[in-house]
Amino acid sequence: MRLGLTSAFTMLLAIGAAGAVQIGCSDDAAAPDDGQGGSSSSSTSSGSIGNTSSTSSTTSATTGGGADGSTSSTTAGGTTASSTTSATTGGTGGSTGAGGEEPLGDDLPMEIPTPTNGDGEIRTETTVLKNAANGGQDVYDFNNQKIGVNNTEDCDDGEGQKTVFEVEDGVTVKNLIIAGGLPGGNGIVCKGDCTLDHVYWEDVCEDAATNSKDGATMRINSSIALHSADKIFQHNAKGGSTTIVTNSYIADFGKLWRSCGDCTANGGPRNLIIDNVRVDAVKTTVAGANQNYGDTVTITNLYVKGGYDEEDDKPKICQEYRAVTDHMGESEKLHGGASQWNTDTCRVSKSDIKSW
Repeated sequence: MRLGLTSAFTMLLAIGAAGAVQIGCSDDAAAPDDGQGGSSSSSTSSGSIGNTSSTSSTTSATTGGGADGSTSSTTAGGTTASSTTSATTGGTGGSTGAGGEEPLGDDLPMEIPTPTNGDGEIRTETTVLKNAANGGQDVYDFNNQKIGVNNTEDCDDGEGQKTVFEVEDGVTVKNLIIAGGLPGGNGIVCKGDCTLDHVYWEDVCEDAATNSKDGATMRINSSIALHSADKIFQHNAKGGSTTIVTNSYIADFGKLWRSCGDCTANGGPRNLIIDNVRVDAVKTTVAGANQNYGDTVTITNLYVKGGYDEEDDKPKICQEYRAVTDHMGESEKLHGGASQWNTDTCRVSKSDIKSW
């Protein structure tokens, strides 16, 4: 009997030693090292979730968030789609993304969800997921629908890609597939506290998700992100903002997380928490933090495919940088780019890096 996606995530939780999460790294792959991770300014109205009202004039009940600005807000609890276990290629929703060249094989720790809306939906503009206070809702369950945006900027051409979803403060996004390649654009941008739960990025274009609101917390739980030449999660927000990644599988990427190295009015601190996460095919590093801005990286129960090679320091786990502001040059890797352990910035012990 094939397990559903929810069961597979439960298995991952059981395999890893999941701990309590408390809120409070010149060998890079080709792509800008410290881009600001910009978001598109163009957008549509708040998208309603799966199983929308059949009376909507232009949006099918299967689109999970009408790009026409439908105000329907039916909170269906969407069933889990059937899934497969192969991730040997990039996304099927468009041209190949920036990092989709690394085959991952069949022995994946989590099952890949199958879209419930066939080949998926490509929207013309960014969809804003408004919170309840602004006339939307606080939970958007997409029932494993695949959605992208009509992005025309190359995935490996710096910034400027369209954002697929802009998520307002306090919103939870569940059971969503972000189309791979060009339609994946700049992924999801959180404009405040947000939770991304059971989200699958087929083939990351620019970034999978961006933390953009000072002081906010972006949580990624039980999610899968594949294939990125550079960053998976971009952290631009300052003021003690936090990104938390738990119970997830991230593979074939440059950096799992990067604190912006050259943003306009750059600063910090920015915090990263990783717990019970499995990684594979790490091109550069798991985390890149700015020491001079007071960033912190806390990693527990990180599972590296094939293990961490201490002699060669591969893959890099937590690298420290001296960041710059206002795009005044590139940030500098400290300590020769070597992984740092048990420092004020990299709060990571080698005993927390495990093999799978």
